[in-house]
Amino acid sequence: MKREFKLYSMLTLFICLMAFSSCTTTREQEIEDELGEFRTWVSKETSQLANKTEEDWKTAKEDFRMRTQELDQKEDQFTEELKAEYQQLKQEFTEADESYEEVRMQARKSEWERNLLGRWADKATINAANVREAYITFMDNVRAKNENWTDADWDMAKLVLEELNERKSEIEGNIDTDTEVKIKALQMEFRTLETAADITGD
Repeated sequence: MKREFKLYSMLTLFICLMAFSSCTTTREQEIEDELGEFRTWVSKETSQLANKTEEDWKTAKEDFRMRTQELDQKEDQFTEELKAEYQQLKQEFTEADESYEEVRMQARKSEWERNLLGRWADKATINAANVREAYITFMDNVRAKNENWTDADWDMAKLVLEELNERKSEIEGNIDTDTEVKIKALQMEFRTLETAADITGD
């Protein structure tokens, strides 16, 4: 009787261990499947970056936030290998986001340069003889357009002015004193308008 009970106990223990092992294996497989789905999603979203509108990418970023929020809660169940891969996938998406924002910023900057500099948007055409004309064009457009600018708009205008100032620095040795003085006056006018907008809250 004791022998039969011992055999029964051993058999029960064996079945429990097998069941536990099966559950553990199933859970590990589920985690690997979830990470595999995330891997596929990241690859799809980042490989089609150039075709995405701002709204598309905004949706993708929100989807990324929700997906990682769920996976972060399960990360302590990952193997070291899966943890490393998961962090790498998150880094890939973050880098894609930075790249997308940089491209978008460059596109916005180019648009603002065309709007504020007109024909001087191609700064390679600016030289010592016409640099003051470029500043005059810039300020004429700032005066005409700034009434309803937001802080972000002023930041873009400032970025365009900084680019123009950089071009001026490249040719500065050939600019006469009278032109320098008149350009400084235009630069000061921009700062005055920007400060006034800050004060009034425009």
